[in-house]
Order: sequence, then structure tokens, then C-alpha cells
Amino acid sequence: MVQVNQTKLFLRFKFKKIGNLQYISHLDLVRTMHKIIVRAGLPLWYTEGFNPKPKMIFAAPLSIGTESVCEFMDIRLNEYMDPEEAMSRLNANMTAEMQVSEAYYPETKFTDLAWLSYTITVNTTGASPALAEQCNAALNADKVEILKKTKSGEAIVDIRPLIRTADAVFTDGNIRISCVLSADPSSFLNPEYIIKALREKCGILSSNDLTSESYSIMRNSAHLADMSEFK
Repeated sequence: MVQVNQTKLFLRFKFKKIGNLQYISHLDLVRTMHKIIVRAGLPLWYTEGFNPKPKMIFAAPLSIGTESVCEFMDIRLNEYMDPEEAMSRLNANMTAEMQVSEAYYPETKFTDLAWLSYTITVNTTGASPALAEQCNAALNADKVEILKKTKSGEAIVDIRPLIRTADAVFTDGNIRISCVLSADPSSFLNPEYIIKALREKCGILSSNDLTSESYSIMRNSAHLADMSEFK
């Protein structure tokens, strides 16, 4: 049974953000969540002073254009609230594209989050079993070097140590990549870099015609360092 710290009550929510909501920024998500929480009547804790602010923390914020069924938000409450009741109230004020699936008082910290799993679906000219194998070879090579922007400019960076697993298959006319990538704040790997690597090494998405080629990214699950479920 989880021991709840009554002096600092942090309630965690696991939620999805899919469909059109993949295109809202993280800042807009924070603002939207705050309004939803207030509308739902949750006892949100605020800082003291002239400009009171709520305590809301999100794990590994998404890039615009990425969907997820595995987002996490911690909020600080000023009094205990039943997690199921909190989840029910939030869902009643959310759209179908953003719903909470779990609510609980956590035992872990967001810094314990080590890996995130994704499915990347690529609709590209020349998609075939052979191209899928080429993508597999590129992502599982000893090195996966890409040109990446850094604070000091552009540099060649090896992202292979940040890829735990990667598997590409040809299905339904597309290349589908299942991968587990680093979620460590000091070495976080945005799945967009998987696309970048395959563009450079395998020639996917090389057409300038956006109507004929596209890709989508879905975040599926979160894990601790030993790949057990993050909660």
C-alpha cells in the first residue's frame, strides 16, 4: 500500500493526448490542464505571494505532432482526494482525445523514468520488406550517427547508445518501427531523430510531395531502468 505524504500531496495522472491534440504546444497543454483541474474542482495547491501558481509537473513533454497514450502529470493538492474521484472529475471535463486512464499517489519520481517506447509509422515511396530490413540494419548498427544541432553549432552525434531496441517491419504498405528510446533528461532521445537517421541512411521520406509521403509517432509506454513499468 502506498504511504501518502500528507504534508506534500502529489497526485499522479496517466493520460492520453491523441488526434488533433497532438498539435498543441506543451505550454498550451499546461494552460489547458490548469483550466480543466479548476473546472473539475480539484483542491489544487498554489504558491503564496502576489502571483500564486499551481504546482503541476509533466514527465518528458511531447514534441508537437506526436501522439501519446502514456503521458504523466503530477499535481500538488492542498488536501487528500480519492484518486478515482479525481480521475472521474477530470475525464468529465475532457474531450475524447484527452482522457485520464490512471490516477494514484506515486512512489516514484519523474527522474526514475528511463525509457519510453514508440511506434513510428512511415508512409514512404519504395516501402517494401527490403527497405524495412535496411532500416533495421541502420538502427541496429554499432553506430547511428546523425547531424544534430548542439549549443555550439552542428555536430555529428552517435545516438546508438540511446536506442535500447529498434525493429522495423513492412506492413500494410508502410514501414512500422517499434523502438525503445532513452528518456533520461540528460540524454533524452526525441523519436524525430529516428526519422532523421533513416532519412540520411535509407532515403525514406525523400520526396518533397507531402501528399505522397508522411509519418506518425505514437508514444506507447514508459519504463524504469530495468524495463519494468513506470508508475
